[in-house]
Amino acid sequence: MNNEQNIELLKQAVELKFGHKPNSPSDFDSLSTCVQSATNKSLGVSTLKRLWGYVKSTNSPTYTTLSVLARYAGFRDWYAFCSKVNKDNESGFSKDDILISSELDLGIIIKIEWNENKWCCIRKVEQPTRFLVVDANNIKLHANDTITVDSLSIGGKFVATDCKRGNTGMGTYLGAKREGIITLSILDTL
Repeated sequence: MNNEQNIELLKQAVELKFGHKPNSPSDFDSLSTCVQSATNKSLGVSTLKRLWGYVKSTNSPTYTTLSVLARYAGFRDWYAFCSKVNKDNESGFSKDDILISSELDLGIIIKIEWNENKWCCIRKVEQPTRFLVVDANNIKLHANDTITVDSLSIGGKFVATDCKRGNTGMGTYLGAKREGIITLSILDTL
């Protein structure tokens, strides 16, 4: 599913909780108040009007706006909502969303993200599937850890086996448990 489809599904989830589709200025005032009350986060009436097409706009909604609405609809944030929606559509074919480690060249760097604050960059250092953690943010793996990764896929968990910090074995690392991997990027350099 693309982002626009997910936004439409989020609007439907918000409408279900709100009780109907907002279609008047007073509806948008009420929706703004309900969102504030349920999430302790405020969304402006004009933002809601633009999102629902009540007022014309060419701007896309921000991650923050979508996350607040997702929280109102009962999800942790926008990524959690998308993960749930996309898991309901589990079957399909794609070459672009899956990386098979054994098919990658030595030296290739991959950035793996599973939310805006949790990510890591790994470099392939040994055939067929051994990687070095080059950089990491808010996860238990650290730069210079070595790991084995068989494959990576959008929406899947980040599974690294035979993790080592220096000569110390650490076992298996499991990341992206809740929301799944949202972005896989092949980088030229860091």
